[in-house]
Amino acid sequence: MIDSHCHLFYEEIFNDLDNKLNFAYSMGVTNFLTVGTDNKHMRQNIDIANKYSNIVCSIGIHPTEYNCGYDIEEMRKLPAQHNKIVAIGEVGLDYHYIDLAPKDKQLLLFEEMLQLAKDTNLPVILHCRECFNDDLFKLIKKYTNNAVFHCFTDTLDNAKKVIDEGFYLSLTGIVTFKNSGELREVAKYVPDDRLLIETDSPYLAPIPHRGKSNEPGFVRHVAECICEQRKCTLKHLSDITDENFYRLFPKAEIMLERK
Repeated sequence: MIDSHCHLFYEEIFNDLDNKLNFAYSMGVTNFLTVGTDNKHMRQNIDIANKYSNIVCSIGIHPTEYNCGYDIEEMRKLPAQHNKIVAIGEVGLDYHYIDLAPKDKQLLLFEEMLQLAKDTNLPVILHCRECFNDDLFKLIKKYTNNAVFHCFTDTLDNAKKVIDEGFYLSLTGIVTFKNSGELREVAKYVPDDRLLIETDSPYLAPIPHRGKSNEPGFVRHVAECICEQRKCTLKHLSDITDENFYRLFPKAEIMLERK
């Protein structure tokens, strides 16, 4: 089983990383993608991936971090210098926080990150919140057809649009929450070849750990909840989500040992 989206550089995890990883192994989680969000943690994220054989990473600027002082030319060089960088992300639009990041700033950053993905020939990890419309899909497809909508929490109709456009969709611990009925309908709907699972650690801990710091091993709880909705075994879900992960992130298949 793979945690396709976690943030291992945050102190809650990083300060006890070996123990967190050992716990994850005990839960059947063997490989991890630690995802970038800003300039400050970019190098640390790469260092973590370089240190561990079962971790790969991404680089990207989160929409609310548009003013973090990143150097786009430096970012453009990094994937050629570090084979463990397998994606650009997380990048996108977050209109829930336009007080922190105006729409025009977010759009400029998003296009810059999409161009970076095109230039480096890497897939994109998308953060899209309260911004779903036809223009969003047109913008993404202007640059790439290879992307995942991470931490999907939107409607079933928008999930259908994601799938119809040929993208992947990833679910977090939010699917386990009592008030996430429509999201569990999404979990039933997503075709086998378009589904990923993640923790988004250290955020969004699933039941039975809601309210606590999240960690990669808890992706098993996400998987078990989805299995209940899809009426499938944990092995089947693990197999299909692992396969989708390697198809979406082909560099990861080269860098990671399948387990």
